[in-house]
Amino acid sequence: ALSLGLVEPLGAAREQPSQPANRLELLVIEVAGCTICDLVRVHIQPAYESSPRARQVPMRYVDITSIDELRLGLTERVATVPTIVLMRDGREIDRISGYTGPEHFFVALSDMLEMAAD
Repeated sequence: ALSLGLVEPLGAAREQPSQPANRLELLVIEVAGCTICDLVRVHIQPAYESSPRARQVPMRYVDITSIDELRLGLTERVATVPTIVLMRDGREIDRISGYTGPEHFFVALSDMLEMAAD
């Protein structure tokens, strides 16, 4: 007797079942050695990490030259680095392209998080 099993989707084995639904994450897409990308680490990351949001929406850096960007769950290719992408459950919600400075970053992030809450 033949038995047909279900095939798990690609990547399913890597997912952690303990992750809550609607998991949010900020991806900072950069290129190693990029001076403008480093400004995110110097001017935005410290302020962000000291905010309560950082615990709810962790920030993770991704070097665009070392991954297949199409597997990140982005809605379109990255044309500018740095690009900061708000992700929910592995899918892009919105993005900030280019370095904008901390003030604009926090305003844009608030807008993106409101969009994600809808």
